[in-house]
Amino acid sequence: KKDVFDISEFESFKAEVNEKLSVQESQISEIIQAQKIMADKQDDMAAKQDAMSADLKAILTILSQNRKP
Repeated sequence: KKDVFDISEFESFKAEVNEKLSVQESQISEIIQAQKIMADKQDDMAAKQDAMSADLKAILTILSQNRKP
């Protein structure tokens, strides 16, 4: 019965764990980048909606002024 890892087995295990961690770190970085892009797009959309809302209010104001009885 072996109670102690063989050094080569341990090194192999360590390399496998490091590889998996590296892959996970890369995936996390990609997810973070995608979230930043989505947040930027949401900010852009919110700004466009605000501009459209202001334009519509201005149009309604002009139309209501022209409807004077």
